[in-house]
Amino acid sequence: MKILYVTDLHGDKNKYRKSLEIAMKQEIRVIVNGGDMLPKLGERHTEQPLFIKGFLSNYFSILQEHNITYLNMLGNDDLLSVDNLFEQTCGGFANVHNIAGKKIRIDEYEFIGMNQILDHPFGCKDRVVTETDYIPQRQLSLFAGISNEYGYDRIFDWLEYSKTELPLMCGILKELPEPESPKKTVYVMHMPPAGLRLGQLLYQDLDIGSVDIYEFLKAKQPLLSLHGHIHESPDTERGSWMNQIGTTTCIQPGQTEFGDSSMVYAEIDLKSGVYARRIVNI
Repeated sequence: MKILYVTDLHGDKNKYRKSLEIAMKQEIRVIVNGGDMLPKLGERHTEQPLFIKGFLSNYFSILQEHNITYLNMLGNDDLLSVDNLFEQTCGGFANVHNIAGKKIRIDEYEFIGMNQILDHPFGCKDRVVTETDYIPQRQLSLFAGISNEYGYDRIFDWLEYSKTELPLMCGILKELPEPESPKKTVYVMHMPPAGLRLGQLLYQDLDIGSVDIYEFLKAKQPLLSLHGHIHESPDTERGSWMNQIGTTTCIQPGQTEFGDSSMVYAEIDLKSGVYARRIVNI
């Protein structure tokens, strides 16, 4: 079974359309979107619900017309406050599945999604968790916020809050559905694992992947894990787009920025184990 994996589109309609165009041309019947799906520039509380109800709903309908299955989940730049709307919209289409915290079976393969991340320096803290020995990055905002329907619940002492109130990544991972056969399982996790240079930053020599995700994949040994979050990682000097944890292949294709003239995606053949990273003009 072939799949097209794309992530971190951030509401770029041209990249959504290009993904569909490629899938149709290559006769790929499954597209996986790894998170950060919605616009993040401008007023998110206005633009993200409109994007779901307008563009995404129409996009899902077109996918359905072409018999393409779409597995997707929101990411850390997609507001928690739109989760219900997103779930309802996905639920209106038999071919579309919100895989966050869920297991979806397609043919003999199972896909399991997880969209929480470790702390980052930005003010919006939706879907942020922590780890036992995690050291928070230097914050760029005077206060942190977790989204509500109209704005943000502000947290002024974020460092203390992150140490005492955030759940642990290992606990989130334990709550995921159990796969029937790990060798036929694909985990889709917005956050990359630590130690593989899949979360390599451009502006400093730091891999911000998750230790808990690494240990989880090392223990589970699924066929494949798909990641995103750090757009530039594969194109940095020390970064990589693919690596191994035992027999598990971990893929993080990265992505260009919003409005760029090119798009990055991965073409994956689950049966043959052939994986390719593609950069195409849009």
